[in-house]
Amino acid sequence: MLSFGIFEIIVSFILVLTPIVFIHELGHFLVARKNGVVVDVFSIGFGKEIFGWTDLHGTRWRVAWIPLGGYVRMRGDENSASGNSKDARKLEGSFANASLLSRVLIVAAGPFANFILAFVLFVGLYVGAGKLFVPPIIDEVMPNSPAERAGLEANDRVLKINTNNISDFNDFRVFIFESPEKPINLQIERSGNILDIVAVPDSVYLEELDIYAGRLGIRSSTGEFRKLGLLEAMKESRHECWSITVGMLRGITRIVTGNAQLGEIGGPVRIAQFSRDAALQGLTSLVFFIALISINLGLVNLLPIPALDGGHLTFFMIEAMIGKPLPDAWQNILMRGGIAFLLSLMLFVTIYDIVRGMNN
Repeated sequence: MLSFGIFEIIVSFILVLTPIVFIHELGHFLVARKNGVVVDVFSIGFGKEIFGWTDLHGTRWRVAWIPLGGYVRMRGDENSASGNSKDARKLEGSFANASLLSRVLIVAAGPFANFILAFVLFVGLYVGAGKLFVPPIIDEVMPNSPAERAGLEANDRVLKINTNNISDFNDFRVFIFESPEKPINLQIERSGNILDIVAVPDSVYLEELDIYAGRLGIRSSTGEFRKLGLLEAMKESRHECWSITVGMLRGITRIVTGNAQLGEIGGPVRIAQFSRDAALQGLTSLVFFIALISINLGLVNLLPIPALDGGHLTFFMIEAMIGKPLPDAWQNILMRGGIAFLLSLMLFVTIYDIVRGMNN
């Protein structure tokens, strides 16, 4: 049987997803209005409307029954995936009638808003709750560990890993975690000397995550937890957003190249489970998780898949190159194909998440 509270998971999932979707769609909405495009519907969720209202500009704001996303439907859109209706390019105030630059800005505004949300949330966390700083210094090397076999020693400072500069021990830990049984190149400072060392982390199965992770066999030095001023918090937030984005890009690359583990792939059910775990750990963990998922949503939406924002941006790139839009019929066919692909993928990962939950 599933070992988690269904009610807790549903509530946590809604608490995490709703603000992320709202900010994403608000990005589209605000830039659309700024560029003279009429927004007919602003929906949180899909399906039948639970409640809603119409503002003075004629936009219908609605909350629907299926909390798995949301959309803004602009004038001339045939559906929530922004496929063009017949004669959409002739409609005043329609998305299709807007300039190419306006359409690019409107579409890109959604993912951009997700990155802004994450940035603001991290700034709030670091100012209000603080941030743990752990220098990338090895405090202890475990006996008979990969670290010992590689020649690492206590008090070594890690400068680089695979050409990436390391400023915090957590950055080092992430690379180790992602590299089970894979050689990693380390640049170490030891007593004023710079050394190059190759280490191969052990592979350890983590049942909770259903993945094999790397373990080097080291402990970090003592860190310092402190609240930050606004400017320092903004600097650290920018670094955090960048590190998370790069890490997610590495994960997407593993999936595309077929090198990802099944445990790295998750859908709404797994996000809901993690949302519940984060909520139970407290407000700080929940806010951090919301920021993490917001970056994930922004990044995934930029993938060049029809029906996603990245698919629209790809169409616009083609339009810029050939000097005219792709025919609406082609775009709508590709959009339907993209929707079918995404729904099939969601069905697969949902079934996989449920089976994984029943087996744990």
